[in-house]
Amino acid sequence: MQPRSNYNIYYMNMKSLLTALMLFMAGLGAHAQVDPNFHIYLCFGQSNMEGNAQWETVDNLSVDSRFRMLATTNFTNPNRTLGNWYKASCPIVSPNGKLGMADYFGRTMVAAMPSDVKIGVIAVAMGGSPIEMFDKDRYLKKMDDNPTEWWVSLANMYYGGNPYGRLIDMAKLAQEKGVIKGILLHQGCSNCGDPNWPNMVKKIYNDMLTDLGLQAADVPLFVGETERQDMGGGCEYHNTVVAKVPEVIPTAHVVSSKNVPGNGSDPWHFSAAGYRIFGKRYAVEALKVMGRDVRKDPDYNLPNNLKKFFTPKSFDETVITAKANTFVTLPQALWCTFTDGHREEMEVEAFSSTDFMMINGKARAGKKGTSGIVTAKVTDFLGEEHLIPITIEVPGPSTDIKDIQPATAKMNVKFVYDLQGRQIVVDDNHPLKRGIYLINGKKTFVR
Repeated sequence: MQPRSNYNIYYMNMKSLLTALMLFMAGLGAHAQVDPNFHIYLCFGQSNMEGNAQWETVDNLSVDSRFRMLATTNFTNPNRTLGNWYKASCPIVSPNGKLGMADYFGRTMVAAMPSDVKIGVIAVAMGGSPIEMFDKDRYLKKMDDNPTEWWVSLANMYYGGNPYGRLIDMAKLAQEKGVIKGILLHQGCSNCGDPNWPNMVKKIYNDMLTDLGLQAADVPLFVGETERQDMGGGCEYHNTVVAKVPEVIPTAHVVSSKNVPGNGSDPWHFSAAGYRIFGKRYAVEALKVMGRDVRKDPDYNLPNNLKKFFTPKSFDETVITAKANTFVTLPQALWCTFTDGHREEMEVEAFSSTDFMMINGKARAGKKGTSGIVTAKVTDFLGEEHLIPITIEVPGPSTDIKDIQPATAKMNVKFVYDLQGRQIVVDDNHPLKRGIYLINGKKTFVR
C-alpha cells in the first residue's frame, strides 16, 4: 500500500502546483489586458460635477469613441448598465445629471492626447451633497442626521446608499482595463467657507489612494473653485478655502472659476457655456501637470462643433491710458469671442513693441500726447498664433504729431492703426481720410 500512498501524495502535490500555475497565468492574462494608454479619471462632488445645465444639440454631436464613461449606476435614457463602459455622450454622471465638468474635460483631453490614448471618466455626484458624503467613516451618520435631504435620496437611488463605496468599486473594476491618472473634484457650496474643508478633502483623497493602491505622485487632485460673485455666485468665499487645499495636499491643483459665467437663475450653478469652459480648464490643468503643451494633437481631426468652440473669432480692443514716462503693466489675458459665440479670456504668451521700451512685461509710456502699440502674442488650442495690438495712450498736448500729405501705397508704410488700435488697409484705392493715425508706430496727422 505504501507505493499507492506515495502516488496519492505526488498526485495531490502536482494538482496543487498546476492550480497555482493556472492562477498565476490567469493573473498574467488579466494584467496583460490593462491598457497603459487608457487614462482614467475619477470625478466626484455635488451638483456642478453632476451637471446642472441642460445639454444642447451641439454637446452630443461627434462625441469621440476614445472618450469613455463607466456607468456608476443604471440609466434608462440612454440605456446603460452599472459597471459597463460607454461612449461618453450626455448625461455621463447619473440619470439626474446634465451637462457638467467632466464633459468638456474629456473632449479636450481626447483632442490633446495622441491618437492611441483613450480617456475614461468614472463619476459619482449628488446635487446638494456635503463633502462628508464621500468620507467612508462619516457618510452614514450624515445620512442618519439628514434623512429627508435630496442628496440622501440620490445616494440611495443611484449609489446603493454609499457614494464613496460605489466610486471605489467602479474604480477597481476600471483598473482591470486602464490606469487611473487623476481625480477631479467640484464641491463646496454645501460646506461654504468651512475651514476644515481642506483637511476633509485630504482624508478622502488619501483614503482613495490607499483603497486603490495608488501613489499621490501618480494621481493628482484637481479642485475647482465655486462660482465667482461677479458672475452671479453666492459662495465665492469658499474659494479662499479651496486655495488652501494645495497646502495640505501637495499634489492638488486649483482650477480657477474666474469669468466662468453662471446660469443667471441661481447663485450656485454655471451656464452650459460655463460648464464647457470649466471642463476645458480642468483639462488644461491636467495637461500642464503632465508636462504637455495645451494644444490639439497635430494628427487629431477636430469635429466642426469643437473647432468652433476652440477657434477665436475676434479679440476685444484694448486701449490703456497711461501717465507720461511711466511703466505700464500689460494685461496677462485678453478677452476673445470664439466662433461658437462664447467668450473667455486667453493668456498672453509674449509682448513685443517697436514703440516702447519693454522690461519684465511692462512698457514705458512716452511723453504727453503720444501713443503707440504693444503687440501681444496668443496661441490658441489649435496651435494658431494671433498678434493683437494693445494701444497705450498718454493724454495731453502733443508736440510730436508728424504733419503729412494724404497717405497712399507709395508711402513706406508697414503698419497703420487708428487711435482705437484697429489696423487699416492703405493702398491707391484706399487712401487715408483726414485724421490722426498711428503709422509705423508714430502718431501722424493726415490732411
